Amino acid sequence: MELWLIKAPADFSPESFNSHRFPLSGYKMQRIKDGGVKKYYHMVSTPGPTLPLCAFLQPSGLPKDQLQAASPLQGVITLSEAHGDHTALHSVPDRPPLSLPQGLKQRFSPFGAIAPNVSEVNREDSQLLGSTKKKKRAKKRKQEEVVADA
Repeated sequence: MELWLIKAPADFSPESFNSHRFPLSGYKMQRIKDGGVKKYYHMVSTPGPTLPLCAFLQPSGLPKDQLQAASPLQGVITLSEAHGDHTALHSVPDRPPLSLPQGLKQRFSPFGAIAPNVSEVNREDSQLLGSTKKKKRAKKRKQEEVVADA
C-alpha cells in the first residue's frame, strides 16, 4: 500500500475526486463537479522516496487511543483551486491607436514608435525654423570673417 500526503484547500471535498485520477509525477488541471458546481483544480505531484514526514494510522484491531506508524510517504500531491478554465488560449485585444485631442500636436514620439505623418503646415513651420537658424549662423560666420580680416 502506498501512502501520499495530500495538501488541499479548506473547502476541499474528497468525495468529489472519487472517479478521477491523480498524476503521480507532474502537473494536471482537473475539472471537478462538487455539489452541482464546476470547480477547477491545479494538481501538482512530487514523488519523494525519503520525505522527513511520518504518518500514524489507527488500525481497525487496536483501541481508538492507540496509533501505529504507517509506511513511509511516497510523495506530496498539492491541490489548489483555479478560477475558470485556463486550458483554452485567450487572445489579447489589439491596442487602439493613439488619438490626440483636436488642437494639440505631438511634440515627441516614444522610442520605437513610427513617426507621425507631418502635414504641410507643420513642414513649413519646421522649414522656417531651420532657415532662421541657418541665417543666424551665416550672419555670425560673416561677422567672424570680417573681424579676422581686419
